Amino acid sequence: MVMTITDDCINCGACAVECPTEAIYEPGKNYEVAGKFYNPVSNEHFFIVTEICDECAGFKKIKCISVCPMDAIKK
Repeated sequence: MVMTITDDCINCGACAVECPTEAIYEPGKNYEVAGKFYNPVSNEHFFIVTEICDECAGFKKIKCISVCPMDAIKK
C-alpha cells in the first residue's frame, strides 16, 4: 500500500513528530534515501516518503493516521 497526505493537510506537523521511521517531511524539503537526495514530493503540505515508510510495522496502529486532526492521511 502507499501512504499519502491529501490536500486537507493543515501542516500542523503532528504526523512527522509521531513517525517512528522519520518518513514524513515538511513541504518543500528535500529528502534522502540510501544516500541519494530527491526533490520534495509536495511544496504545499507535509508528505510521506514511501521508500522509508513501513506503515508502523510492529505497532498496533499507524501513528500518523491516528494523530492527524484533519483525517488527511490515507492508505
